Amino acid sequence: MTEDKNGVKNGEANTEMAPQEDGTKVPLTDNECPEAKFIQSNPPNGDARIDVGTVPAFSGLSKEELMKYSNDPFWVRLRWFLFIIFWLGWVAMLVVSIVIIVMAPRCAPQEKLEWVQESAMLQYDAVNGVDADNDGNVNPNDVVEMAKVLGMTSVYLEDLISPLDFEMVSDKYNSVEIEKILAVAKENGLHVVTDFIPSQVGVDNTWFKNESYSDFFIPNSGGEFDFGNPDLISAITDVLRDVWVGKGVKAFLMANADTQELRDARDAINAALKDEVDGAVVSNITDMSNELESGFNAEIYKAFLNGHMSDWTYYKYNPKVAEGKITPEMVRLVTMSLFLVPGTPILSGFDEKYLESQKEEIKQLSDIRMKESIKVGTMAFVNTTNEDVVAYARILKGTPGYAVAVNMNSNNNATIDFTTINGVDESGDVSLEANYEEAPADRAPRGKQDLSNVRLGPYEGIVVQFVPNL
Repeated sequence: MTEDKNGVKNGEANTEMAPQEDGTKVPLTDNECPEAKFIQSNPPNGDARIDVGTVPAFSGLSKEELMKYSNDPFWVRLRWFLFIIFWLGWVAMLVVSIVIIVMAPRCAPQEKLEWVQESAMLQYDAVNGVDADNDGNVNPNDVVEMAKVLGMTSVYLEDLISPLDFEMVSDKYNSVEIEKILAVAKENGLHVVTDFIPSQVGVDNTWFKNESYSDFFIPNSGGEFDFGNPDLISAITDVLRDVWVGKGVKAFLMANADTQELRDARDAINAALKDEVDGAVVSNITDMSNELESGFNAEIYKAFLNGHMSDWTYYKYNPKVAEGKITPEMVRLVTMSLFLVPGTPILSGFDEKYLESQKEEIKQLSDIRMKESIKVGTMAFVNTTNEDVVAYARILKGTPGYAVAVNMNSNNNATIDFTTINGVDESGDVSLEANYEEAPADRAPRGKQDLSNVRLGPYEGIVVQFVPNL
């Protein structure tokens, strides 16, 4: 082994200070640094390699070392301080959460409509049907197609129950065709509605002829039912549930409930059907043909709607018949506005031509009708001095509202300010128009609508969606 000029033998670590660039010296090895060994190559050729030992990893304090501080007053106080701060923060957050929940304004209980109220109803003429699917013949599938293109989920078959035998289809229909219609409707998720049994029957009625049912009738009344008899109510419930609901008919229109006995009977049967089979018996049926007479105008129409705001009315409405009494333009305005008031329109009178011309507009109305503000929102009329205008707003907090206006004058324009109604915003988006022609040059294009200045031409109608500012 040789020595260098500093007296260090090959293979031994140099313990002297190594010079640095700044003139200082650091030890090449010490107790804290790994030993560096210079290993000569074999055979010797003047080269050498350096072997550096492993640097010990930091392993932290041992348990024994930590325990020295466990009872140190400083660390004891710090632990208690952090412990108390944690629980005080947790309790504070809990208290704040409770206060927020208690102080937050209560949401009004959300009213919910029954299925029989939600969709407008298509009154289908099973005797004189319409080839709605354009397959060249009239068949039960046309019921489904008509309901689909009009956006309706309920179909009304008038007087389906025979007045002679409450378990049979009326003689006015082909029973085989009715069975097919009911089957197709059920398969496609359509609700079928018909009329309630008559309050008075003839001598040929099976119940009237059955002596065991004699107490069902008011004595010497000629066949008028005693709706105060609980046995009668039970028998009617049984036949509606077991026969008709089983066939797919789920709701029944009671022409009138003008006595307390009839109302009580309706409620009792309705409760039983709803609980057991999701069926329904409803009343407040109004025939619009009695209203849409010659001389019909906006003032009469507004009074009619105002008279039915407090109850849920089922409006039997035949636009084709109405066109024989009032102008077609006014009929479209009635259709538009009637769809969006509290109540359920029952539309009838569709032929192929009318279906084709009106299906898009009615489909749009059906879609708007399913909005929450239309189903359960409040309704308020615009106070206007213009007797040719019917204008109202449907509002429900937290959901889009709708402003509806129709001008029933054939010559004059009209301007409506919806912002006079509490909750109506300053502007909205046009959803639908009726009888709208090209806008005059001084009127802004449709789209965004200023609700403080809604301008309508003669026989025009409009529906505007807005965000309530309640």
